[in-house]
Amino acid sequence: MLLGILIIFAICIVFSFVEERIQERDRIILFVLVGLGMILIAGMRDIYDTPDSDNYERMYYSAKTLESGLREPSFTIISYYLSSLGFGINALFFTYAIISIPLRLNIIWKMSQMPLVTLAIYISHYYQLHDLIQIRTAVASALFLFAIYYRVQKKNKLAILSLIIGTLFHYAALAGFIIFLFNNKPLKQYQQIILYAIVPLGVIFYFAGFDIASFIPDEFGGNRLAVYRQLKDKGIEDEQAGWIFYKNPLVLTNICLYYGCLIYHRYLTNYDKFLPIMLKIMALAFVCMLTLENISSVLASRLNEYFEIVSIFMWTTAIYAFTPQLYGKILVNVISTARCFACMLFYTIGYLTR
Repeated sequence: MLLGILIIFAICIVFSFVEERIQERDRIILFVLVGLGMILIAGMRDIYDTPDSDNYERMYYSAKTLESGLREPSFTIISYYLSSLGFGINALFFTYAIISIPLRLNIIWKMSQMPLVTLAIYISHYYQLHDLIQIRTAVASALFLFAIYYRVQKKNKLAILSLIIGTLFHYAALAGFIIFLFNNKPLKQYQQIILYAIVPLGVIFYFAGFDIASFIPDEFGGNRLAVYRQLKDKGIEDEQAGWIFYKNPLVLTNICLYYGCLIYHRYLTNYDKFLPIMLKIMALAFVCMLTLENISSVLASRLNEYFEIVSIFMWTTAIYAFTPQLYGKILVNVISTARCFACMLFYTIGYLTR
Protein backbone atom coordinates (compact mmCIF):
# COMPACT_ATOMS: atom_id res chain seq x y z
CA MET A 1 0.00 0.00 0.00
CA LEU A 2 2.80 2.42 0.90
CA LEU A 3 4.55 1.72 -2.41
CA GLY A 4 1.31 2.34 -4.28
CA ILE A 5 0.81 5.71 -2.58
CA LEU A 6 4.38 6.71 -3.41
CA ILE A 7 3.97 5.72 -7.07
CA ILE A 8 0.77 7.69 -7.71
CA PHE A 9 2.11 10.65 -5.73
CA ALA A 10 5.38 10.64 -7.69
CA ILE A 11 3.48 10.50 -11.00
CA CYS A 12 1.48 13.59 -10.04
CA ILE A 13 4.57 15.46 -8.85
CA VAL A 14 6.58 14.74 -12.01
CA PHE A 15 3.82 15.61 -14.47
CA SER A 16 2.72 18.67 -12.48
CA PHE A 17 5.83 20.50 -13.71
CA VAL A 18 4.78 20.12 -17.34
CA GLU A 19 1.00 19.84 -17.14
CA GLU A 20 0.43 23.13 -18.99
CA ARG A 21 2.23 21.59 -21.98
CA ILE A 22 0.26 18.33 -21.91
CA GLN A 23 -2.76 18.15 -24.21
CA GLU A 24 -6.07 18.12 -22.35
CA ARG A 25 -6.97 14.65 -23.65
CA ASP A 26 -3.70 13.23 -22.32
CA ARG A 27 -4.15 15.03 -18.98
CA ILE A 28 -7.60 13.48 -18.65
CA ILE A 29 -6.19 10.01 -19.37
CA LEU A 30 -3.44 10.53 -16.80
CA PHE A 31 -5.98 11.83 -14.29
CA VAL A 32 -8.21 8.78 -14.78
CA LEU A 33 -5.29 6.34 -14.48
CA VAL A 34 -4.13 7.93 -11.23
CA GLY A 35 -7.73 7.82 -9.99
CA LEU A 36 -7.97 4.10 -10.77
CA GLY A 37 -4.76 3.56 -8.83
CA MET A 38 -6.21 5.47 -5.88
CA ILE A 39 -9.34 3.32 -5.94
CA LEU A 40 -7.34 0.08 -6.10
CA ILE A 41 -5.11 1.10 -3.18
CA ALA A 42 -8.09 2.16 -1.07
CA GLY A 43 -10.13 -0.92 -1.92
CA MET A 44 -7.49 -3.63 -1.67
CA ARG A 45 -5.83 -2.57 1.58
CA ASP A 46 -5.81 -4.90 4.55
CA ILE A 47 -7.79 -3.90 7.63
CA TYR A 48 -4.53 -3.66 9.58
CA ASP A 49 -2.86 -1.33 7.06
CA THR A 50 -4.50 1.81 8.45
CA PRO A 51 -6.06 2.97 11.72
CA ASP A 52 -9.83 2.60 12.14
CA SER A 53 -10.18 -0.09 9.46
CA ASP A 54 -10.68 -2.77 12.12
CA ASN A 55 -13.46 -0.65 13.63
CA TYR A 56 -15.10 -0.43 10.22
CA GLU A 57 -14.90 -4.21 9.95
CA ARG A 58 -16.74 -4.62 13.26
CA MET A 59 -19.43 -2.13 12.23
CA TYR A 60 -19.70 -3.73 8.80
CA TYR A 61 -20.43 -7.22 10.08
CA SER A 62 -22.72 -5.93 12.84
CA ALA A 63 -25.11 -4.32 10.31
CA LYS A 64 -27.72 -7.07 10.54
CA THR A 65 -30.74 -4.82 9.86
CA LEU A 66 -31.51 -1.60 8.01
CA GLU A 67 -32.02 0.27 11.27
CA SER A 68 -29.14 2.75 11.33
CA GLY A 69 -29.16 3.74 15.00
CA LEU A 70 -26.43 6.35 15.42
CA ARG A 71 -24.72 5.46 12.15
CA GLU A 72 -25.30 7.31 8.93
CA PRO A 73 -28.01 5.72 6.72
CA SER A 74 -25.67 5.20 3.78
CA PHE A 75 -23.20 3.17 5.84
CA THR A 76 -25.93 0.94 7.25
CA ILE A 77 -27.55 0.33 3.86
CA ILE A 78 -24.29 -0.35 2.03
CA SER A 79 -22.99 -2.61 4.82
CA TYR A 80 -26.26 -4.52 5.14
CA TYR A 81 -26.57 -5.38 1.46
CA LEU A 82 -22.91 -6.12 0.84
CA SER A 83 -22.58 -8.37 3.89
CA SER A 84 -25.91 -10.06 3.06
CA LEU A 85 -24.50 -10.94 -0.36
CA GLY A 86 -21.49 -12.53 1.30
CA PHE A 87 -18.91 -9.89 0.43
CA GLY A 88 -16.03 -9.17 2.82
CA ILE A 89 -14.89 -5.85 4.26
CA ASN A 90 -12.92 -4.91 1.14
CA ALA A 91 -16.20 -4.62 -0.75
CA LEU A 92 -17.09 -1.78 1.64
CA PHE A 93 -13.71 -0.11 1.06
CA PHE A 94 -14.11 -0.42 -2.71
CA THR A 95 -17.67 0.95 -2.62
CA TYR A 96 -16.69 4.07 -0.71
CA ALA A 97 -13.59 4.57 -2.88
CA ILE A 98 -15.65 4.23 -6.07
CA ILE A 99 -17.99 6.92 -4.77
CA SER A 100 -15.57 9.39 -3.20
CA ILE A 101 -12.54 9.35 -5.51
CA PRO A 102 -14.36 10.06 -8.82
CA LEU A 103 -16.26 12.85 -7.06
CA ARG A 104 -12.98 14.30 -5.81
CA LEU A 105 -11.27 14.06 -9.18
CA ASN A 106 -14.22 15.71 -10.86
CA ILE A 107 -14.34 18.69 -8.51
CA ILE A 108 -10.55 19.13 -8.65
CA TRP A 109 -10.79 19.25 -12.44
CA LYS A 110 -13.60 21.83 -12.22
CA MET A 111 -12.03 24.12 -9.62
CA SER A 112 -8.27 23.95 -10.17
CA GLN A 113 -6.18 25.66 -12.83
CA MET A 114 -3.43 23.09 -12.17
CA PRO A 115 -5.28 19.84 -11.44
CA LEU A 116 -2.19 17.63 -11.22
CA VAL A 117 -0.60 19.93 -8.65
CA THR A 118 -3.86 19.93 -6.68
CA LEU A 119 -4.13 16.15 -6.91
CA ALA A 120 -0.58 15.75 -5.59
CA ILE A 121 -1.47 18.02 -2.67
CA TYR A 122 -4.59 15.97 -2.02
CA ILE A 123 -2.74 12.64 -2.09
CA SER A 124 -0.06 13.98 0.24
CA HIS A 125 -2.52 14.29 3.13
CA TYR A 126 -6.26 14.08 2.63
CA TYR A 127 -6.25 10.95 0.48
CA GLN A 128 -4.45 9.12 3.27
CA LEU A 129 -6.64 10.65 5.97
CA HIS A 130 -10.02 10.41 4.27
CA ASP A 131 -10.03 7.72 1.60
CA LEU A 132 -7.86 5.31 3.59
CA ILE A 133 -9.10 6.01 7.13
CA GLN A 134 -12.19 8.22 7.46
CA ILE A 135 -14.01 6.75 4.46
CA ARG A 136 -17.41 8.26 5.32
CA THR A 137 -15.86 11.71 5.66
CA ALA A 138 -14.18 11.20 2.27
CA VAL A 139 -17.54 11.26 0.50
CA ALA A 140 -18.93 14.07 2.67
CA SER A 141 -15.90 16.34 2.12
CA ALA A 142 -15.96 15.75 -1.66
CA LEU A 143 -19.62 16.79 -1.72
CA PHE A 144 -18.75 19.79 0.47
CA LEU A 145 -16.41 20.98 -2.28
CA PHE A 146 -19.25 20.60 -4.78
CA ALA A 147 -21.43 22.69 -2.47
CA ILE A 148 -18.79 25.45 -2.48
CA TYR A 149 -18.55 25.26 -6.25
CA TYR A 150 -22.31 25.57 -6.71
CA ARG A 151 -22.54 28.30 -4.04
CA VAL A 152 -20.08 30.44 -6.00
CA GLN A 153 -21.98 29.68 -9.20
CA LYS A 154 -25.16 30.90 -7.40
CA LYS A 155 -26.75 27.48 -7.85
CA ASN A 156 -27.86 27.25 -4.24
CA LYS A 157 -30.32 24.38 -4.78
CA LEU A 158 -27.51 22.16 -6.06
CA ALA A 159 -25.29 23.30 -3.17
CA ILE A 160 -28.01 22.35 -0.67
CA LEU A 161 -28.52 19.01 -2.41
CA SER A 162 -24.78 18.29 -2.24
CA LEU A 163 -24.74 18.93 1.51
CA ILE A 164 -27.90 16.86 2.13
CA ILE A 165 -26.39 13.89 0.28
CA GLY A 166 -23.15 14.43 2.18
CA THR A 167 -25.05 14.25 5.46
CA LEU A 168 -26.25 10.77 4.51
CA PHE A 169 -22.58 9.73 4.47
CA HIS A 170 -21.38 11.67 7.51
CA TYR A 171 -23.31 13.83 9.94
CA ALA A 172 -20.42 16.32 10.02
CA ALA A 173 -21.71 17.53 6.65
CA LEU A 174 -24.46 19.36 8.54
CA ALA A 175 -21.79 21.88 9.53
CA GLY A 176 -21.28 22.60 5.84
CA PHE A 177 -24.54 24.53 5.64
CA ILE A 178 -22.72 27.43 7.27
CA ILE A 179 -21.30 28.33 3.84
CA PHE A 180 -24.62 29.99 3.07
CA LEU A 181 -23.57 32.71 5.52
CA PHE A 182 -20.58 33.43 3.26
CA ASN A 183 -20.39 35.03 -0.15
CA ASN A 184 -17.59 35.13 -2.69
CA LYS A 185 -17.41 38.89 -3.11
CA PRO A 186 -14.06 40.71 -2.77
CA LEU A 187 -13.08 41.08 0.86
CA LYS A 188 -13.99 44.38 2.49
CA GLN A 189 -11.64 46.11 4.91
CA TYR A 190 -13.48 44.98 8.05
CA GLN A 191 -13.59 41.41 6.78
CA GLN A 192 -9.84 41.43 6.24
CA ILE A 193 -9.32 42.68 9.80
CA ILE A 194 -11.50 39.86 11.15
CA LEU A 195 -9.69 37.25 9.06
CA TYR A 196 -6.29 38.51 10.20
CA ALA A 197 -7.42 38.37 13.86
CA ILE A 198 -8.97 34.87 13.77
CA VAL A 199 -5.88 32.83 14.61
CA PRO A 200 -4.39 35.14 17.32
CA LEU A 201 -7.77 35.45 19.05
CA GLY A 202 -8.32 31.70 18.75
CA VAL A 203 -4.94 30.98 20.33
CA ILE A 204 -5.80 33.29 23.25
CA PHE A 205 -9.17 31.57 23.54
CA TYR A 206 -7.47 28.16 23.60
CA PHE A 207 -4.76 28.90 26.17
CA ALA A 208 -7.23 30.78 28.39
CA GLY A 209 -9.15 27.50 28.65
CA PHE A 210 -12.55 28.91 27.69
CA ASP A 211 -15.32 26.31 27.48
CA ILE A 212 -17.66 27.44 24.72
CA ALA A 213 -20.23 24.82 25.74
CA SER A 214 -21.19 26.90 28.78
CA PHE A 215 -22.20 29.81 26.53
CA ILE A 216 -24.39 27.83 24.12
CA PRO A 217 -28.02 27.00 25.06
CA ASP A 218 -28.86 23.30 25.25
CA GLU A 219 -31.36 23.56 22.41
CA PHE A 220 -28.53 24.79 20.15
CA GLY A 221 -26.19 21.95 21.04
CA GLY A 222 -24.68 23.14 24.31
CA ASN A 223 -25.60 19.89 26.08
CA ARG A 224 -24.01 17.85 23.29
CA LEU A 225 -20.78 19.83 23.57
CA ALA A 226 -20.83 19.26 27.32
CA VAL A 227 -20.96 15.49 26.69
CA TYR A 228 -17.86 15.75 24.49
CA ARG A 229 -16.13 17.67 27.29
CA GLN A 230 -16.96 14.92 29.78
CA LEU A 231 -15.51 12.28 27.46
CA LYS A 232 -12.31 14.27 27.17
CA ASP A 233 -12.08 14.76 30.94
CA LYS A 234 -12.41 10.99 31.38
CA GLY A 235 -9.66 10.38 28.80
CA ILE A 236 -11.98 8.31 26.61
CA GLU A 237 -11.12 10.19 23.40
CA ASP A 238 -7.34 10.34 23.84
CA GLU A 239 -6.53 7.59 21.33
CA GLN A 240 -8.39 9.41 18.56
CA ALA A 241 -7.33 12.95 19.43
CA GLY A 242 -4.16 13.14 17.32
CA TRP A 243 -1.56 15.86 17.67
CA ILE A 244 -2.10 19.06 19.64
CA PHE A 245 -2.58 21.80 17.05
CA TYR A 246 0.60 23.76 17.88
CA LYS A 247 2.67 20.58 17.49
CA ASN A 248 1.00 19.58 14.23
CA PRO A 249 3.15 20.61 11.23
CA LEU A 250 0.20 20.15 8.86
CA VAL A 251 -1.86 22.73 10.76
CA LEU A 252 1.08 25.11 11.11
CA THR A 253 1.87 25.04 7.39
CA ASN A 254 -1.80 25.68 6.62
CA ILE A 255 -1.74 28.71 8.91
CA CYS A 256 1.23 30.05 6.91
CA LEU A 257 -0.69 29.34 3.70
CA TYR A 258 -3.77 31.13 5.04
CA TYR A 259 -1.90 34.33 5.88
CA GLY A 260 0.07 34.25 2.63
CA CYS A 261 -3.13 33.99 0.57
CA LEU A 262 -4.79 36.64 2.74
CA ILE A 263 -1.94 39.13 2.22
CA TYR A 264 -1.96 38.65 -1.56
CA HIS A 265 -5.68 37.88 -1.95
CA ARG A 266 -6.41 40.71 -4.40
CA TYR A 267 -3.72 39.52 -6.79
CA LEU A 268 -4.40 35.80 -6.33
CA THR A 269 -8.15 36.19 -6.89
CA ASN A 270 -7.32 36.97 -10.52
CA TYR A 271 -6.23 33.34 -10.83
CA ASP A 272 -8.68 31.68 -8.43
CA LYS A 273 -12.17 33.12 -8.29
CA PHE A 274 -13.03 30.85 -5.34
CA LEU A 275 -10.36 32.35 -3.06
CA PRO A 276 -12.53 34.85 -1.09
CA ILE A 277 -14.98 32.20 0.13
CA MET A 278 -12.17 29.70 0.70
CA LEU A 279 -10.36 32.15 2.98
CA LYS A 280 -13.54 32.46 5.05
CA ILE A 281 -13.95 28.68 5.21
CA MET A 282 -10.29 28.27 6.17
CA ALA A 283 -10.80 30.81 8.96
CA LEU A 284 -13.80 28.78 10.11
CA ALA A 285 -11.61 25.67 10.20
CA PHE A 286 -9.21 27.45 12.56
CA VAL A 287 -12.13 28.67 14.71
CA CYS A 288 -13.34 25.07 15.11
CA MET A 289 -9.85 23.84 15.95
CA LEU A 290 -9.06 26.55 18.51
CA THR A 291 -12.44 27.02 20.22
CA LEU A 292 -13.48 23.37 20.40
CA GLU A 293 -10.11 21.93 21.41
CA ASN A 294 -10.82 22.55 25.09
CA ILE A 295 -14.09 20.64 24.79
CA SER A 296 -13.11 17.76 22.53
CA SER A 297 -9.92 17.27 20.55
CA VAL A 298 -11.71 14.75 18.34
CA LEU A 299 -14.59 17.09 17.54
CA ALA A 300 -12.18 19.99 16.95
CA SER A 301 -9.95 17.98 14.60
CA ARG A 302 -12.86 16.42 12.66
CA LEU A 303 -14.51 19.78 11.91
CA ASN A 304 -11.15 21.41 11.22
CA GLU A 305 -10.25 18.69 8.71
CA TYR A 306 -13.71 18.88 7.10
CA PHE A 307 -13.46 22.62 6.44
CA GLU A 308 -9.71 22.67 5.80
CA ILE A 309 -10.13 20.53 2.68
CA VAL A 310 -10.24 23.85 0.76
CA SER A 311 -6.50 24.14 1.42
CA ILE A 312 -5.77 21.80 -1.51
CA PHE A 313 -6.89 24.58 -3.84
CA MET A 314 -5.29 27.37 -1.83
CA TRP A 315 -1.88 25.69 -2.03
CA THR A 316 -2.29 25.54 -5.81
CA THR A 317 -3.35 29.19 -5.95
CA ALA A 318 -0.30 30.22 -3.90
CA ILE A 319 1.91 29.21 -6.85
CA TYR A 320 0.75 32.30 -8.75
CA ALA A 321 2.37 34.53 -6.10
CA PHE A 322 5.79 33.52 -7.45
CA THR A 323 7.62 34.76 -10.54
CA PRO A 324 8.47 32.61 -12.38
CA GLN A 325 5.74 30.19 -11.36
CA LEU A 326 8.21 27.31 -11.51
CA TYR A 327 9.61 28.50 -8.17
CA GLY A 328 6.14 28.31 -6.68
CA LYS A 329 5.62 24.81 -8.05
CA ILE A 330 8.93 23.65 -6.62
CA LEU A 331 8.08 25.06 -3.18
CA VAL A 332 4.55 23.64 -3.10
CA ASN A 333 5.71 20.23 -4.34
CA VAL A 334 8.49 20.12 -1.74
CA ILE A 335 5.95 20.93 0.97
CA SER A 336 3.57 18.29 -0.44
CA THR A 337 6.37 15.70 -0.41
CA ALA A 338 7.22 16.48 3.21
CA ARG A 339 3.52 16.29 4.16
CA CYS A 340 3.14 13.00 2.29
CA PHE A 341 5.97 11.31 4.19
CA ALA A 342 4.80 12.82 7.49
CA CYS A 343 1.30 11.45 6.94
CA MET A 344 2.58 8.04 5.90
CA LEU A 345 4.65 7.95 9.06
CA PHE A 346 1.80 9.10 11.30
CA TYR A 347 -1.17 7.31 9.74
CA THR A 348 0.32 4.09 8.38
CA ILE A 349 3.87 3.22 9.39
CA GLY A 350 3.31 4.33 12.98
CA TYR A 351 0.16 2.24 13.12
CA LEU A 352 1.83 -0.86 11.72
CA THR A 353 4.78 -0.68 14.08
CA ARG A 354 3.04 0.36 17.28
